[in-house]
Amino acid sequence: MSEQTLKSAAAERGPLAMEAISVSKDFRIGRGQPLHAVRDVSFNLYRGAVVALVGESGSGKSTAARLLAGQERLTSGKIRLDGKQVEVSGRRAFRRYKSEVQYVFQDPFASLNPVHTVRYHLERPLKLHQPAANASQEVPALLEQVRLTPAKQFLDKYPHELSGGQRQRVAFARALAARPTVLLADEPVSMLDVSIRLEMLNLLDDLRRRFSLAMLYITHDIASARYFADEVLVMYAGEIVEQGPGEELTQRPAHPYTQLLVASAPDPDNLGSALRGNARRQLPQGPQGLQASQAREQATVDGCPFNPRCPLADDRCRREDPALVQISATRAAACWHLDVAAPELVPGPREVETRRASS
Repeated sequence: MSEQTLKSAAAERGPLAMEAISVSKDFRIGRGQPLHAVRDVSFNLYRGAVVALVGESGSGKSTAARLLAGQERLTSGKIRLDGKQVEVSGRRAFRRYKSEVQYVFQDPFASLNPVHTVRYHLERPLKLHQPAANASQEVPALLEQVRLTPAKQFLDKYPHELSGGQRQRVAFARALAARPTVLLADEPVSMLDVSIRLEMLNLLDDLRRRFSLAMLYITHDIASARYFADEVLVMYAGEIVEQGPGEELTQRPAHPYTQLLVASAPDPDNLGSALRGNARRQLPQGPQGLQASQAREQATVDGCPFNPRCPLADDRCRREDPALVQISATRAAACWHLDVAAPELVPGPREVETRRASS
């Protein structure tokens, strides 16, 4: 795929903040083959924009986020922040980096220390990242920003005295205390009650707008990505298999895996209404319960990782892994049979570049 010609739907929001360039992460498991958790993944984050990384459990979403957060070492590739390559080699460098890049975890209870109050959780990052700040003024202001009001009612409470939504708001406030430019939100609403998930996404959207945050939103729920994200990246077995504007991608998915995600998402507005007729018959009907991590193990080393589950898979799919190919100004997908999976987007047979062999 030509990275120079593909336009990001998120780029319209603001300037480039962070770049992931061909990043890969391998884990060694015993004496066997390495586990390719993330394979040659590239994407950009822009100020004031939300990019969603969507995929099922085992697809590599959280590993990709930990690479951006500096919590995992790259096997290969580069990460750039404001145009400068990230080199986090010591405690001071890591602290400076964390001032710019903050990570919000999935479980709001596990991410907060149960023996410390809300006041402590917010004062500590202020001391580390904003030592000149007046904590007595900044801490209540942070709680106000995440709509925990009146702030004085929450300052001396412990995590167990808060609801799940309140704990996650504290986690958001703690991240904002560093005044970051990039916020990595790893399934930030998946452990909350369904009744407050939309409220929390609206809060994140408000924070993104007010502070011009470049946000990576990680989720398995492609329906929420449609409503919340400017651009959606669909990840499977460590690879990006499709990307494009959230609304367009979910309404007209090109890759068989994206079609599977869209068809599986309950949505009152009929998410993916274009999936009907011939398109619906192309939905994957592979082995039941086979997750991305298991499929990667069953696929050949050089083949498409989705081929064990894909009804369109042939010998070429089992031999060669396709790279992303541009199918419109803002859309790309990685499949040898796009003309069959999405004939309305790719009307005729198209030659697709072979992805590099797994490293």
